[in-house]
Amino acid sequence: MGKVKDSPQPLVQKEALFNEVKGSLFEYLVARGVAKESGIELDFLSKLDPNYLSVLGQQDRMVRQFYPKMALFLSDAASKTCLKINTIFKEKATSSKVVGKFSNSSRKEEWNEADIIVEFPSGTLPVSLKINKINSYVNTKSGGIKSFFQQYFPFIDKEVQKEFNSFVDTEFNRMAFELHAQNDIEYAGNFSHWISRGLSELPGELEKESRLILKSYYARISRRIHSILQSAFLTHLDEIKKSIPSLMGFSSKEIVQIIYFHEFPSTDYHEIEIHTYDDLRRELDQTQLMPFLETSSVEIQIGRYSLQLRVKPMNKFTTTAIKINCSVKIRQPSIS
Repeated sequence: MGKVKDSPQPLVQKEALFNEVKGSLFEYLVARGVAKESGIELDFLSKLDPNYLSVLGQQDRMVRQFYPKMALFLSDAASKTCLKINTIFKEKATSSKVVGKFSNSSRKEEWNEADIIVEFPSGTLPVSLKINKINSYVNTKSGGIKSFFQQYFPFIDKEVQKEFNSFVDTEFNRMAFELHAQNDIEYAGNFSHWISRGLSELPGELEKESRLILKSYYARISRRIHSILQSAFLTHLDEIKKSIPSLMGFSSKEIVQIIYFHEFPSTDYHEIEIHTYDDLRRELDQTQLMPFLETSSVEIQIGRYSLQLRVKPMNKFTTTAIKINCSVKIRQPSIS
């Protein structure tokens, strides 16, 4: 009754630490590396927000103390990524910025997926930086489930979003009732009794039977998303194609995605991929909704690109705060 999984092992805890801070440190190291290569490192450092520097310092000390291999790995990955950026613009940068930390660019909102912005004499390079395990999906966007269609597919009737939101609430109550019954707890219309018993509110800490109930709940929501998109594909295919790039991290056509794939902690193997809006645009005519597989995700295939829309809790499963996490995987051309 009400069992939870054992506490995470040290290796799992280290992995969680790695995922939490790697992106932030990686962005900073790449931006600083680009500045250093162009002889403008002092200018880059002088414009950093003091609060941001404080957070970076804390992250760096934590990593060096508890996970020194990560510090060496990120430094190596950033150096290799800087070299790759230099192959895009064969000239020295005039400015390198970490977006959101001290950037006052008038185009900041337009470049909302950019992590760093590099200025060159010949133009501006807004860069979306990702660091991922080899062969994994790359997260591109995350949206609240109760405004998802309205925000990213505005051509779909507004009533569809309203009906969907009502469906989500109904399914939440069904899931909550089933979880309480599974654990012999009276359901009071909320999770107050669950929490008072000290049971976990995190999906990964549920025992097997309860976890299956939660997975079925997300799959039912995912099935409804698939049904709504299926109708939209039949009636608004051209509009669907126009909406896809934003979900894949290209709200701006100028964004350049640079993804560093790795096999951490090894630094022997890595792969750096660069993707642009033009790369994606050439594949958009091949956009198709894939059959639903009774999971928590919906897949849209765009030529070589696979866009996955996955239903996930914001954090705790005990609230109706749910998000749709968008991620992309790209099938590389076969070598004959």
